[in-house]
Amino acid sequence: MLSMVAAMNEAEQHTPAPELDEADIAAYLEAHPDFLRRHPAVLEALDTRHDSGTAVSLIERQVTALRDNNRQLKSRFDELHETARDNEQRVVQLNRLAKVLVAAESSADLVRELTYCLQQHLDVDHAYFGLEKPVDQAEGEIHRIEHESAAGRALTNVFRRGKPICGPLSDDQSEALFATRSNDVPALASAAMIPLGLHGVHGALVLASRKPTRFVPDAGTLFLELMGELVTAALRRLLGDDALS
Repeated sequence: MLSMVAAMNEAEQHTPAPELDEADIAAYLEAHPDFLRRHPAVLEALDTRHDSGTAVSLIERQVTALRDNNRQLKSRFDELHETARDNEQRVVQLNRLAKVLVAAESSADLVRELTYCLQQHLDVDHAYFGLEKPVDQAEGEIHRIEHESAAGRALTNVFRRGKPICGPLSDDQSEALFATRSNDVPALASAAMIPLGLHGVHGALVLASRKPTRFVPDAGTLFLELMGELVTAALRRLLGDDALS
């Protein structure tokens, strides 16, 4: 009898424990977050090494994860903060331009004052104003755009797209719009071409810079669109409703 009991005990000792489903274990631990605190021996037995093989405590790994999350949140916060600052600066710049446009008493004054404002506050080296219709009272400050001319060809894309275009400015475009080669001055390297017109494109404002990176193709254009609308409204006020209709 004793031998039978001993045999049964020995069989029980060699019976393999049933395998536990990892999903069930994970669910249980999530439902009982204080489990490891109540069973510190289990925590000591856990293998919490990183993939690199460095052994760390579970608490240290949790702290590391929290730090990573904090870094990501801080990075995102910094991006949002920088965007907010940029937007605030754009509002200030747009307000400054609007004051110049409202105060202008003639189209020639508008071009001169707006160009000065752009050069002082928006890092623009030269500005080009062009309209399809001739403007006699602009004292040569606003150019007549003839589509078969060199200037007209330089502005082809902005007339076709009807939206601001930013990017590099070729030597030929720089010469056609700003006569840089004729005046023996350094060519302008990048530009923002802004369409003007109430219904369709009937003119263009070109902001040019000697810096290749000042106006890049992937730059946002909302600020430039708003500028174009303000300049269009100001020129229609000074030149008549038909000038840019």
